[in-house]
Amino acid sequence: MHEFNWSELDRATLYYHFYSLHKDIVGKTLTPDQIQTKIRRHVKPLAPIKIVKNVTSKNKIGYVYMGGLYHSEHDRQHKKAVEVNFHYHTNQTTIKITDYRWKRMSLRFADIALHEIIHQRQFRARNFKSIPGYQSTAHLTKERKAQEYFGDTDEMGAFAFNIACEMIDNFGYDPTAIKRHLDSAKRKNNSWWYSYLKTFKFNHDHKIIIRMKNLIMRQLENAYIGKPFKTTNHLTY
Repeated sequence: MHEFNWSELDRATLYYHFYSLHKDIVGKTLTPDQIQTKIRRHVKPLAPIKIVKNVTSKNKIGYVYMGGLYHSEHDRQHKKAVEVNFHYHTNQTTIKITDYRWKRMSLRFADIALHEIIHQRQFRARNFKSIPGYQSTAHLTKERKAQEYFGDTDEMGAFAFNIACEMIDNFGYDPTAIKRHLDSAKRKNNSWWYSYLKTFKFNHDHKIIIRMKNLIMRQLENAYIGKPFKTTNHLTY
């Protein structure tokens, strides 16, 4: 893979590049494979991000779910390591995406890509060594797994930027209002911050929640400009 400067990507660039494909997708009846081909071709000139299609019976028909992965072993070998995946229902033969949903997908694409780029920098900075994870003491297996995922140091670093972006979207650059929201948010929603609070039972005294609040507040300046890093360290190969 040719050298690429990941530090040139910001949230707005990723969003608008992805959204600009709307004329070829929005309002058209397409198969998942047709959508994937268009997205793959469109993203290729922007960045070496791997676009992957998945099918699952867990999805809601008519919706496209998105996620991401970072493959440290691929990165070590200078192969594509940042991945954005698209999940369709197993029986979905065609799908028509509205402009509203395409905007949501475009923002999701930008946030997922930056999340995985943060992971890429984390691993590169420590020469691809793994670090010990968070050990949850929750009794239920499902609860314990969720806490260990969200409590992982690397995930906290990446989600802190994502949540800071959510806060800027909702409040603008207003640290006082954002801090107040972080301390009081309870209403069910689709935000990553709600996911953290729910995972740790809305316990604002939990060490993970306390640490996350500090990480989020420290990321507000970066989130405001849409870039998680102030330097190009570990982002240019």
